[in-house]
Amino acid sequence: MVSSSEDRRRSEGAAADRVPFVVIPDTPSVLVTVTDSAFREVAHAMGTIDTVLPAGIYRIEQRFGGEVESRFVEVGPEPFTERLALPHMPTATPVEGTPTTREDHRAAAVRWSTRTTYGEGSPTLMVLVRNLRRGWQLDPYALEIADMDGRPVDGGARGWEPSGGEEWSAWSHELPPGGYRLRTRRMPADGLPLAQALHVLEGWTTLVFVSNGPHGPQPQFASVQMVRRGVGWTPADRALDLALEAALSGLRQGIDLVSTRHLLELVRSGNDNPFLGIVGAHALLLHPDPDLGQIGCVLRNLVHHAPAQPDIAALCTLIGEPVGPVTAPPMLAASCRLLVRADTAEPGLLADGSPAESVAGHLVGRGVWTTWLEQERLPEAGARGAVPRDGLAPAAPGDATGAGRSRALDPVDRVQRYVWEVASVEGKSVDDVLSSMEPKDLCRRTGMPHKAVDKAIEELKSPQDEPGRPQGE
Repeated sequence: MVSSSEDRRRSEGAAADRVPFVVIPDTPSVLVTVTDSAFREVAHAMGTIDTVLPAGIYRIEQRFGGEVESRFVEVGPEPFTERLALPHMPTATPVEGTPTTREDHRAAAVRWSTRTTYGEGSPTLMVLVRNLRRGWQLDPYALEIADMDGRPVDGGARGWEPSGGEEWSAWSHELPPGGYRLRTRRMPADGLPLAQALHVLEGWTTLVFVSNGPHGPQPQFASVQMVRRGVGWTPADRALDLALEAALSGLRQGIDLVSTRHLLELVRSGNDNPFLGIVGAHALLLHPDPDLGQIGCVLRNLVHHAPAQPDIAALCTLIGEPVGPVTAPPMLAASCRLLVRADTAEPGLLADGSPAESVAGHLVGRGVWTTWLEQERLPEAGARGAVPRDGLAPAAPGDATGAGRSRALDPVDRVQRYVWEVASVEGKSVDDVLSSMEPKDLCRRTGMPHKAVDKAIEELKSPQDEPGRPQGE
């Protein structure tokens, strides 16, 4: 039997064999994990790792945004220090030190965030499309800015300022405060035109950075910032810019990818860049136990600077802050979901008949931004068909244009189809399902605003002729 003194000597000997082990990533918003030769995790941290380890072979993995890089290192008897270069993550914003930055892109952002590409005055909205890799074809007029009624406001080709080498294209102009949409100028090949929400605030300039890929602009991977009007974009704080990119990547994946310290720095930066505060608050909500009190303090400060911003209104629904009817869609899809949820408890929070309500009923899952199918640009489609009364769902819509597509995209029909599916699975009638489910539950389960749900229930309960069974039944 080994004595306690022998155990203590062995322990002291093992401790003596350990050496300082330090890993320093390029930015604190990097998750570092260290495993030993048996693939056991021995250390992990967001940012620098400072520990002691015995000699041996180790694997260092760093995760930044959606990128993961790893390397094997050998630790000997001497103290070990390793500095990690930033993982190769493409960023829509030309952040200093990233592999996709370009000095001419940065200069274009600085210039056109304070000057308009056509007309006079200081811009309230800037869109910069830039190539992340030299040689990709860039159509300088591929994107279009329209108001919430779908009318173009960017002046067409004359409104855009392309670079001589077709490596970037900029648009900047003075627009009245309110909601706008970013979309492709030409109809997509699949016939499903998508639009992305933008918002302009009084006294601020909204900056939208869009990457251009091998198949054209990629607004779904855009990055957004806001600066005081006339001040323009200043690429001064690299750590915050990287934290914003990592936070956006985390929101796309639904996971926390930024250290709490940097998230707090993001939300506290809302005085000078409200959108940093908005993204930081959403990223904080990804924590297992978010501090709503802390988020509330930040939001009340943001409300002071940007009272009409719909993303801030959405976040305010979490802390009981009074919110008036929202008429323009928020830029973040996470904000839109918060507004839909709040609209179930307070009908009318999404103003009836407003673009915000319409967009909420036609959302599509496409990254982190509020993106929807533009109904007015869809190919002409027929009216909705009769509603079945036997608890069975109608035939699945076809892939072609026409009534099938109209049904699949209509928010009222989407709610009705959910009810039919529940009735079919549970072997109940539609009336039984409706009597067992409150409207707010339907709103929550379908993600539809209250008006679409109310209309769907009204139609489901209204007397109609019994149609035959769907095809294939």
